[in-house]
Formats: sequence, C-alpha cells, structure tokens
Amino acid sequence: MTDFQLSLFKGNIFKELTKALFEKSQYIAIPYGYENPYSNVKKKLNKSLGNSSETTLRIRTSPDLLIFDEENFDVKLVEIKMSSYETPQIKRIELYKKYWNDAIILFVVPKWNVFYAQEIDKLGIKPYYDLKSDFKKVQDIFRKIQNADLVEYQSLAYELIEAMKIHNTDGKEKTQV
Repeated sequence: MTDFQLSLFKGNIFKELTKALFEKSQYIAIPYGYENPYSNVKKKLNKSLGNSSETTLRIRTSPDLLIFDEENFDVKLVEIKMSSYETPQIKRIELYKKYWNDAIILFVVPKWNVFYAQEIDKLGIKPYYDLKSDFKKVQDIFRKIQNADLVEYQSLAYELIEAMKIHNTDGKEKTQV
C-alpha cells in the first residue's frame, strides 16, 4: 500500500466514524469531498500542487461531509481531520478560508472531548491550533448530538487512534491525517 493509499484509508475511517455519529444524532450525513469519486484524479492533483488552477485547488480542499439538519433545514459542510496531538496543524488553512470559509473543520483527537469543531471563518491563520481555545466541542455546534451517543463514539475513536499509531524511525509517534 502506498503512503497516499494509507493516508486515504486512515482518513476514511475517521470520516466514516464521524458520519456515523451524525447519523445516530438524527442528521443526514452525505459524503461531499472529492476523495470518493475523484481518488484517482487526486493522486495526480497532489503531484501538481505547484501548477494548480483555482478549480484544482477548490476541488482539492473540498470538505468531506454535507450535514443536513432536516428539522431546522440547515446545511453545513464539514472537513474531518484526525490528529493525536492536542495542538494540531491545519495544512492549507489559507485555501480552506479562501474556498470554504463557511464550512466547518472537525478534529478527532484522543484528548478530552475527542470531537472538536469550528467554523473556518472563525479560525485565524497560524501554525498550530489549541483545541480548547480555538475550537468548540462538537456538541456545541451540532446541538442534536446526545451525550450517550457522543460517549460511545469517543470510545470508538480512542480505540481506532490507538490501533493506527505509527512510529517514526526515531520511535516518536506520528498520527495526523
């Protein structure tokens, strides 16, 4: 398996976990990002970052999920990220702000609440983000998420993150997708 395929696989696990949490919470969750229908094209787009058109950049930064609250007729686009760090990075934050400023970034991390979200337009541009000060608990943005459901998915996320940790040659853990 190539590094690209492994990264795609790991990212999809957390997208599916998050999608399942939304669905259990009575949201309609639909894959939106380009990884599914365009994964073969994505490999080629990733290689040509320096020669990227506006369209290519917009496609490459497409959020992962469309979340629909049928009760309130509200639609949100959500980009899912996973990290084992409590101060994660958001690569290409400038592009997210340019093309998807009204979307939400949601981190899955093995810390505290596990699921953290924030509207992209409320995030500054910086090298690292603090989950407790820059983000909100996911249930504070998506109010239909019930505590019992959240606890179940927090536990699953811990197990998956633990199972997927990789070690660098120097023995340090590295897990960020």
